[in-house]
Amino acid sequence: MTTLIAWRNLRHDPIRFAATVVGIVFAVVLISMQTGMLIGFIRASAGLVENAGADVWVAARGTSNVDQSGILRQPAFYRARAVPGVAEVSRTIIQFTGWRKPAGGTESVIIVGFDPQTGFAAPWNLVEGSVEALAAPNAVMIDRLYAEKLGVTAVGDRVEIAERRAVVVGFTQGVRTFTQSPYVFTSYANALRYTNIEDGDASYMLVKAAPGVEPATLAADLGAVLGKEEVLTTQAFAARTRDYWILTTGAGSALVLGAALGGLVGIIIVAQTLYAATVERLAEYATLSAIGAGSGYLNAIVLKQAMIAGTIGFVIAGTIAWAMAASSTSSPAAILLSPLALALIGVLTLAMCAVSSMLAVRKLYRIDPTSVFR
Repeated sequence: MTTLIAWRNLRHDPIRFAATVVGIVFAVVLISMQTGMLIGFIRASAGLVENAGADVWVAARGTSNVDQSGILRQPAFYRARAVPGVAEVSRTIIQFTGWRKPAGGTESVIIVGFDPQTGFAAPWNLVEGSVEALAAPNAVMIDRLYAEKLGVTAVGDRVEIAERRAVVVGFTQGVRTFTQSPYVFTSYANALRYTNIEDGDASYMLVKAAPGVEPATLAADLGAVLGKEEVLTTQAFAARTRDYWILTTGAGSALVLGAALGGLVGIIIVAQTLYAATVERLAEYATLSAIGAGSGYLNAIVLKQAMIAGTIGFVIAGTIAWAMAASSTSSPAAILLSPLALALIGVLTLAMCAVSSMLAVRKLYRIDPTSVFR
């Protein structure tokens, strides 16, 4: 019965009801977009670490994230190979450099030079070309998301990297970077030509544990031998990279603040609407109270009004957010919204509406049932 009364109250003033739903839609879309962007940035920030295929990363001490590295000298490579439990060690170069587009103009890119023999830090999600093709002199591979930005249209296009020739031999799809400086994959030998790193040195050493050896144990053993370098498991280095880009730079805080602002807007709009609707019908609520309806019954009516408006608003907003997230798959800045994330936003929406109803509910506590007989 309370649900029917709540629905009739909302329908009584369709313009106010529509304004409430529009406010909820705006708030939920804003929350969804900010949340989806945050998830997308989290995935992109540590994607290279998580898809490299290594168990342990050796980095220069003080390295805060995978995109900004120091230099590891050649002797460290041979010391690491001698540690028991090490199956493979690979030198990897990850360094910012300049890319000159065929039609002119430059862009900042991140060279990722990997060892083709181990395949650690090789490109993933290939849609054209092969990893083996990157072993050829001057061969590079980029992601299709950044092709237009880099002035590339097809395999075979020739460009310049650090004033040296390069040829595009393939494309990946969906390999994003947090910095928006695209990854340019190539072999370690080619990467030496495009960076200031000397042969034998590297940005990182990627290590594969022997069968039966735990990565954490191997990281500790490597750390004891490589005293000047920092040794981290893949999970630990990925977490450090995410924390740096999302927390230290303030990018995550800005997105969380935007989502919180959306929630606040939604609470204010719904609270204001419900309060006004309750004040207008105080006489009706007083009548219900006079014939025996308790405060719980009256509160349920207001709460269900909020839940009905919230449900309708979320369904509309969720559809809009899902469509916007789907359209971002071809964008360098992805909006990632899983069904679980949308479900949690739905719960948050209903909680937001429930909080909003509390202001109107307070008004009901001051109802005088005898006022209806005056």
